[in-house]
Amino acid sequence: MRPGGGPAWRPWALQAVMLAVVLVLGARLVQVQVFRHGELRAQADRQWKRPAELAAARGNLYDRWGRPLALSVTTWRVGVAAGSADRAGELSRLLAPALKTSRRALRGRIRQAERSHVVLAQEAILSPAQLCSLRLEPAVTLEERFTREYPLGGVGASLLGFHRPDGQQGEVATGLEQSLAGHLDGRPGEAWRLETALPGRSLGQIVLRPPRHGHNLVLSIDADLQAICEDQLARAVQRYAARGGSVLIADPATGDVLAAASWPLLADRDRRGADHAVWNNSNFTTLYEPGSVFKLFTAASLLAHGAIDTATTYDCSDGDLGNFTIHNSESEAYGPLSFMPAFARSINVYFARAVGNLDDVEFYRDLLEFGFGQRTSLPYAAQPTGLLSEPAQWSGRTKATLAIGQEIAVTPLQVVLAACAVANGGILYAPRLVLEIRSHDEQPIETCPPVPLHRVLSEPLSRLLRLAMRRVVTEGTGHGADLTWISLGGKTGTAQKCTGGQGYLPGKYVASFLGLVPSDVPRLVILTILDEPPYPYHYGAESAVPLFASVVGEIRRTTSWLTDVGDEAGTRVIARGDGPRTVVPDVLYLAASKAEEEIRRAGLNMSGGGKEGWIVTQVPAGGAVCRPGETVRVAVAAQADAAVRSAALCPDLQGLSNRAVLSLAASLGVPVSVSGAGYVVAQRPAAGTPLGAEGIRVRMVAAWP
Repeated sequence: MRPGGGPAWRPWALQAVMLAVVLVLGARLVQVQVFRHGELRAQADRQWKRPAELAAARGNLYDRWGRPLALSVTTWRVGVAAGSADRAGELSRLLAPALKTSRRALRGRIRQAERSHVVLAQEAILSPAQLCSLRLEPAVTLEERFTREYPLGGVGASLLGFHRPDGQQGEVATGLEQSLAGHLDGRPGEAWRLETALPGRSLGQIVLRPPRHGHNLVLSIDADLQAICEDQLARAVQRYAARGGSVLIADPATGDVLAAASWPLLADRDRRGADHAVWNNSNFTTLYEPGSVFKLFTAASLLAHGAIDTATTYDCSDGDLGNFTIHNSESEAYGPLSFMPAFARSINVYFARAVGNLDDVEFYRDLLEFGFGQRTSLPYAAQPTGLLSEPAQWSGRTKATLAIGQEIAVTPLQVVLAACAVANGGILYAPRLVLEIRSHDEQPIETCPPVPLHRVLSEPLSRLLRLAMRRVVTEGTGHGADLTWISLGGKTGTAQKCTGGQGYLPGKYVASFLGLVPSDVPRLVILTILDEPPYPYHYGAESAVPLFASVVGEIRRTTSWLTDVGDEAGTRVIARGDGPRTVVPDVLYLAASKAEEEIRRAGLNMSGGGKEGWIVTQVPAGGAVCRPGETVRVAVAAQADAAVRSAALCPDLQGLSNRAVLSLAASLGVPVSVSGAGYVVAQRPAAGTPLGAEGIRVRMVAAWP
């Protein structure tokens, strides 16, 4: 024994026990901290950490003036934590005002959940004060979400489309909401939500990656024009008992799509009907045969290549073209006509005959240059390319039927973009729908300028075509669009519908009108279409033209696009008193006998000149409006004498060939000085001024530049 008591081995035993305990604890610590670290860490994470997705806000859509079209609104998924049934009354009093529901209903749902978490609202909109008070209650769970709202309701529904969550597919979108998703979609963030053992008590969250919100987009759309088009389209479809229709407006100076209305329309976005056609905008996705509207582009090709000039005349009574026959509307016989009256009256035989002077490849390439047979760059899904076969696939009559808008299928957008080139002086623009890209906090990121593609027409030729479209309204098939306060131009179309393999469908037509507003310096290009209106409204002049006129009238009345149009803007305003009026036909360069026939058909009288020769002046001019029975005074050039020279005014020679200029000058008895060869692009003296002894000087080019 050790002195002082106790065996000597006891301290050693105690130290050994303590060492063993330390070794065991150390081994356990190594096991936990090293060998089972990952397993236990994962188990702990499962107990108090929950992965959470941080929602990203979808970008907003605005119209060109900054008015909201589609907004991403912050909403909250509101619930109550498990084990809160004993506090159901207290929680229902807190939640009822915020969720806009009754306390009794909430109390019942919370009690029914018993020990489970219960979601009380999926998309609650909370004020800052409500949000603050709910966050102070540990039992209330809040999950931030974003909901799509459309402030204008159904206006522009088929254009904008929709975006909403779907239980099976995650998200569903149509229209621009789908095609612009690359800009609008954000990227969700990632976080850990830290939970505790206490029901509803959270320690907050750790953000691993913040969300990236989508970009806001300023569109080219004008919400007012869109509403006007939809309202007038709805009225027209009902008035003319049509199957459907569309109205498309573009800015010819930029290619901006300003409005795109398409039937059927959606009055209220709360509707969840089975008619999926309300989300399809036919202006961009539907193919149709354009009919006589297409003669505008046929005329451009004919005149550009010198296949005809404005004085070229064809017998429009004879539609026999050898192996096939072309008929005019109602099979009416018109006799000999030159380009301008044939275009104004939409004479099929004239264009079917004239296009025979064009090379197949030249005609085909011109149509491609206008954008036909090709998908546009507009960001809208399901756009077709259109149908335009290559010349190698043409039959013997294809070129003639193409000239009058058959054997080709186009979208309304393709037609409007091509017409914009006529309106703006000859430049084909890509369609523009997005003007500006902004960040989520409205900071500018990128401006999207207009995109000119290429020149398809010369300025003189585009000006001549606009004049031809003006005459359609003043004396031709588009006379229903002749408004007193503005000079309008356009082209009517009446196309029989066809289906693959079944040919043309009897009694099924598409009526259309393509208009320039105003005609001299166009600000707007408008295409109105009505699908399958019954007889007699199947003619474009009887349904699509009145629809166009009503759209233009509403634009003037309710927007600023045309408020300054009138005399101050250089447009011709025709003063009309009470009583019937008639349009004076343009008889310049017609034979005197034919001119007298045209004038008398209009209910007017003709005086001046004999029966032989060409009409070289007329007063009032073609397109003027006067009372029936009034007299049109003309001068007829039959021989070269001083009397004719002193009385004559210099005619408009734009577009005439060498032959036509020399023949006309000889009939007037004046000398002519020609620079170049081909077709007139400049003249002196100007059209309408007196002819002098020095005669006429003209400059010509081989073809329209």
